[in-house]
Amino acid sequence: MLDNFSVTLVEPQGSLNIGMVARAMKNCGINKLKLVNPVKYNQTEAYRMACFAKDVVDGAGFFTDLKGALADETCSVAFTRRLSKTRKPHYELEEIAPLLAGRMKKGNVALVFGREDDGMTNDELYQCDFRVHIPTFEPYGSLNLAQAVLIACYEIFRKSYNLKLDKADMFVDQKELRPMLASLDDMLIKIGYDDDGGKLRKKIMQAFKEICGRSGLRRKDVNMFLGIWSRVRKSIVK
Repeated sequence: MLDNFSVTLVEPQGSLNIGMVARAMKNCGINKLKLVNPVKYNQTEAYRMACFAKDVVDGAGFFTDLKGALADETCSVAFTRRLSKTRKPHYELEEIAPLLAGRMKKGNVALVFGREDDGMTNDELYQCDFRVHIPTFEPYGSLNLAQAVLIACYEIFRKSYNLKLDKADMFVDQKELRPMLASLDDMLIKIGYDDDGGKLRKKIMQAFKEICGRSGLRRKDVNMFLGIWSRVRKSIVK
């Protein structure tokens, strides 16, 4: 039932932590683990902390960048402790868990966690559709990676385990969205949104990408947008 959820770790720095993450996932019925450039990864060490979640470790997918790890996801959620004006909008876990449980019924959802010592870069955060904060006691607010994963997975498990998975009319994943986004980018250039060196165009593209990720698009929606933008380009040529 929770097969549509995955946990993605960006450059995890310890094999023992990867094992603890696998165990935390397994406790909550989530089995799909993705590793982006793990540092000094040692499967045997990961086994030591995984206990009965060795199958999660064995099944982990390896990726060279976050974009590749998110290619088959319809929705992605970046977890961050640090909040700032450049990291908005952000949500609290309790607020977003019911939404993610609902999105699970329509396609793959990625829970993305950053490096143990430095989290995720702004660029990595904005590759994801949501930015989520887990509130903690401020004087000592930093969570261990496996703790953060366990809290996130458990909250989603609580909201999801009674839901039925409906595979009809699923949302498209990120790799299927890319041609549509490229078409929009091309149209914006043609109608003059590149006059300021592309700053406004890039903001529009980022905002539209996040709208697609947060709301979800079906294949017919993608085709509709492609048709609209094709007509706009043709009208410009005329």
